[in-house]
Amino acid sequence: MKRENSYLSDKQIEKLKDTLLAEKERIYNKSQNSENYCLDKNELSDPVDEASVNVQTSQEIRFRNRDIFYLKKINKALTKIEEGTYGLCQECDDEINFERLMARTTAELCIGCKEEAEFSEKNNFIQRKSKSLGKTLSELSSK
Repeated sequence: MKRENSYLSDKQIEKLKDTLLAEKERIYNKSQNSENYCLDKNELSDPVDEASVNVQTSQEIRFRNRDIFYLKKINKALTKIEEGTYGLCQECDDEINFERLMARTTAELCIGCKEEAEFSEKNNFIQRKSKSLGKTLSELSSK
């Protein structure tokens, strides 16, 4: 069902789209300029140095995974803009207000549905989603 963003002005949509595209560009530039923590074995003569490199590499991988997850959300939002469904709540199909979209351009839930989802998530450890991977504990363990 294609529905036009009648409540958001063309100027608002353009501003949100520009913000999404700028974030996408920032992530691409960041990934091209990221450091590589792999060292030569001769440089890892000390176990403390090796542990330090392992921690740095682990953090870099975690940050990169978060960026990839965020990039997927950005692309989804840009697709919704093109389809004319951007800014509509996935749960109740109500409009997500412009201020919320400016604060979180990839928002898929209106504030009421988001609060309800967070309350439910907080009270259900098994169904709680990883913030960086976007999957529940059961989804992660089923792989």
